[in-house]
Amino acid sequence: MSVLEIRKLANAFIPGASPSDLVPANTLSVINRFKRKWGGLWVGGTVSISPSGVTFSPNTLNRALHEPLEPIHIRATDIRSVTREFGWATGVVVVAHKEGEFRFRCYGAKKLAATMAVCLDLS
Repeated sequence: MSVLEIRKLANAFIPGASPSDLVPANTLSVINRFKRKWGGLWVGGTVSISPSGVTFSPNTLNRALHEPLEPIHIRATDIRSVTREFGWATGVVVVAHKEGEFRFRCYGAKKLAATMAVCLDLS
């Protein structure tokens, strides 16, 4: 495994995310409709990539606007592949791991996915 230490602002797709009581009632219907249609919500925060794996930490605003969110950590040994999918404005990085998939969107997704695949020795 190559040495890799990257931190990027990102939005992670969290299937279990739910809005908190701080979200205005008139926007809840839109949020709930999106969640039903897509199976989760996009949550802002920071993705950290290192030789130990991938970690997502929600930012302060999103911790306040969602029911309790815990950081997500995927160990490098559990990662099966890293690919990039098309996304408007920002691409989507898909980290397939032994428990499923973790998706996040960020600027430079194409280059980041390729770098992760090489540095995590997934080729």
